Formats: sequence, C-alpha cells, structure tokens
Amino acid sequence: MSCGYTARSTNVRPVGAGPQPSGGKKESPCTGYRRMRLSPPIWLALLLGLPAAAWAGDGPTFKGLIIGTYQTAFDSNIAGRPIEGEGSGALDLVGSLPAFGGSLQLEIRGATTPKRDGVVSVLPEANASVGETLDNNDQGRIVVWQAFYQHDVGPGSLAGGLIDPSAWLDGNDVANDEFTQFLGASFVKDLTIDLPSPTLGAAYTAGLGNGWGLTALTANATGIEPDYEEAFRLGRQGNGLFAALELQWVGSDLAANLGAWVNTRMHDTDGDGIDDQRLKDASGRGVYSNLSGSLGPGRWNLRLGWADPAVQAAAGLVALAYAYPIGETVLGIGVAHTFASYKIPVPHQNMDQAEVYVRLPLGRGFTISPDLQYIAHSDFNPAQGGSWVAGVRVGWTF
Repeated sequence: MSCGYTARSTNVRPVGAGPQPSGGKKESPCTGYRRMRLSPPIWLALLLGLPAAAWAGDGPTFKGLIIGTYQTAFDSNIAGRPIEGEGSGALDLVGSLPAFGGSLQLEIRGATTPKRDGVVSVLPEANASVGETLDNNDQGRIVVWQAFYQHDVGPGSLAGGLIDPSAWLDGNDVANDEFTQFLGASFVKDLTIDLPSPTLGAAYTAGLGNGWGLTALTANATGIEPDYEEAFRLGRQGNGLFAALELQWVGSDLAANLGAWVNTRMHDTDGDGIDDQRLKDASGRGVYSNLSGSLGPGRWNLRLGWADPAVQAAAGLVALAYAYPIGETVLGIGVAHTFASYKIPVPHQNMDQAEVYVRLPLGRGFTISPDLQYIAHSDFNPAQGGSWVAGVRVGWTF
C-alpha cells in the first residue's frame, strides 16, 4: 500500500508482494460501474501540475493492480438469510506526476456491485476488496480515491488534498493489503478505528532518527462513501473532524507503531442501536498498535486496538497474522477477535475471524490465491453462529 508516496507505518516491503499500489479493502469487466466524479479543485491541481512536470524534466509514473475473486459459503442459509456464491472484481491504479518541486499523486479505485444475497452482502468481513467504492444506491463504481500534492517540509513530507486516512495509519508488512495478502477485513485494518473513507485532509510524515518516525493526520470526518460531495462539506451537517497521531519504530528485526485517534462526527446519526439522546454529539476515540517481527523465514504481526464502547460497536481488537514465504509462494495464516461494545443496548456478540491463504505466482505479474475463512458473529450478529467461506483470488500487477 505504498502508492509511491511516503505513507504507512513502516517502510518494510510486504512479505511476498510484488510492485503494488495502495489498495489495501475495503474495489475488468463489471456491472454497476458509475462515471467517476472529480471536484473542480482536483481538476485544477492536476492541470497546474502538467507544465511543472515538463519544467522538472521528470516523467510521470504509473502502476496498477486488478483482481478477480470468487467466494462461496459452506452453508446455503446464514442467520435466516440465503447466501449464494459470488464473483467480484476490483482495481487500484496509481499515478505520480512531478510538480513544483514535489509531486501530484492520483489513485483511482473501483469494484463491482455486491450481489444481493452473495457472500459479501451476507458476510461483509469476508472480502475487504469489495464494498468500499459503493454509491448511495449500493452500486459499484470507479472513483478518484486519492488526489493530493506532496512536498518535502523540514525532516519529513507534507501531503494535502483528497487522501485516504487508512493509507497513512495502522500499517504493517504482513496483514495490510486485501489485493495481495489477507482478504478478510479483520486483517486488512483495525476495525476499532473509526476511519473516514477518502476525504479532504492533510498528512505529515517524518523520520526522527534512530529508526523512529512520526505521522500526523487531520481530515474531514466524512468521506466520499457513499456521497462524493460529503468529502467537501467541511464542518457541515455534523461531519466533524478526524485526527490521528502515530509514532513508529523500525529495528533490525522488529517494527512497531502506536497511535491515537479521535473522530468528532455526530455518531448519533448512524442508526446503530446506541441511545441517541444520551450519546448525542459524542466523539469517537481510541488507541491502536502494531508489532511485527521475524519467525523463521516468515514474518508475524500482532495488531491491537481499543475504542470508546459508548460510541461504536467495535470496542476492541486482537489480531495475529503470519506470512511464510516458500520461494515466491506465500502462505498466510491469521486469527482475529473483535470485542463488541458492552454499552450498546441491543444484542451484540464478539466477532471472530480466521483465514488461510496461499499466494502462488503464475508469471508475467499474475498470481492466484486459494483462500479459506471462518467467520463467527459477522457484524456482531449473535444469530450468525459461525460460517466457512472458501474462495480464490486472481491478480494481475502491472
């Protein structure tokens, strides 16, 4: 999820991954696509960068990744709802253009429309690559995911524009990218962090010396999902502010990060079963951490998270993942437990997810990854006792 810019918590190359864009889900012929919409400020920034790029004498860069997945559940009915096998597709395209001594960064993402009774609709944690780019009619679309300008400032780099907060925070080299690593949402990101989808914001990353680093990010608390205009309605309609501060450390064999975040949007508008009058205008807040290291020829990661249980359903997370390379093949194993809030006055149950995948190279940038998952109490639903999901992912990096 490097996207060609300085982001994420470590600079360690993902285990077994080739050149890749930032797509880490949440997305070819497919149905339900919508025309992408660019706001005037984004168009203006891109146009202004063209003459600057020519003046700099450096050309643009471009890379991308397209995947197709098919998943099927072992059961035909889950918690009283039918579930069907589902095929889906997702893409992530990244470009960089030198401009004014810095660079313009553009990322475009897209995904197909989830099937009404398909695996993704019934068990949304099963495939983090689908569902991030839906519009307000729940249709898949292609969108401008990130479009920002980045320039060196002091010991670090400052980026501003349309940014994806998940691309800058809570990163590791083992379980971070649904396009090439784990498909399950519990392993792609910390579910306790109330991250907005891509939105207007700024991020500063800096190296502090002796392996230490820092990331500071602030953004609108509401993003482009499902309404693109929400990302540009700063301070209106209860949008609020999202802010995070993360400290990183990279040693010879270990890498770690520790962060804190706050989200001041009006959480009482979610319809999530919380006592709205008691929690009106309540701000979400929490802390998170990643610790990664070597074990034999492979790498392991421990991800921890905590959030205020009075504001959201996901109150805690413990996830352990391991990636074992065998030549160019990678075997990944992960288990995760997400604690449900004890303060929400509706039935909720802690959620469990486990996953095993094998990523096999096919040559010329193509890979294939058989995948097996177990999910219990999806979306904290007590009626969903436990389900097995088998699938396969085919990817092409270019």
